[in-house]
Amino acid sequence: MLEIALEIIICLLLATLIGFALGYIVAKSQSAKSKPVTSTKTETKDNSEEELEVVELAVEEEPSQETLVTEETTVSDEVEIPTENAIENALEALEELEDTKAGEIPELLSEPRNGEKDKLTKIKGIGPKVEEKLNDSGIFHFEQIANWTEENMIWLEAHTLFASRVKKEAWVIESKALLS
Repeated sequence: MLEIALEIIICLLLATLIGFALGYIVAKSQSAKSKPVTSTKTETKDNSEEELEVVELAVEEEPSQETLVTEETTVSDEVEIPTENAIENALEALEELEDTKAGEIPELLSEPRNGEKDKLTKIKGIGPKVEEKLNDSGIFHFEQIANWTEENMIWLEAHTLFASRVKKEAWVIESKALLS
């Protein structure tokens, strides 16, 4: 569950960075379409014309040839845009985090001992499909389940879909009881 939450958080962070990058690109393209208005003429009460300086931006659909560029500033010095290297570094950090939480691999067999497997469906919560998945993973006997440690269950949670049920349904305790 913690791993899923961490994956969600990392995905949200990556989405935020991508959103900032796209926002920056859109804002930059919109500022290129704006042109500053430098002066206008107005009439006063005494019918004389005065020039007033206006600090407004007139937005056009396409930039005209009259567009004045008074000052060019680059925001790229101030804002760091995530690159592929940053994304790769984040993914590597996620893999390292998963490796630290990987746990210990339980005893897995390539085939049942003596060619006969135990009927794992005797354990409450294990149906035919889960038994098939356990067998495909290399778990054929009650003894294997009875020997699972906390570290083994962490590994199972990271590598199987049914591992959260192991603790809830007390598979280890039931398999020990079936061995007795």
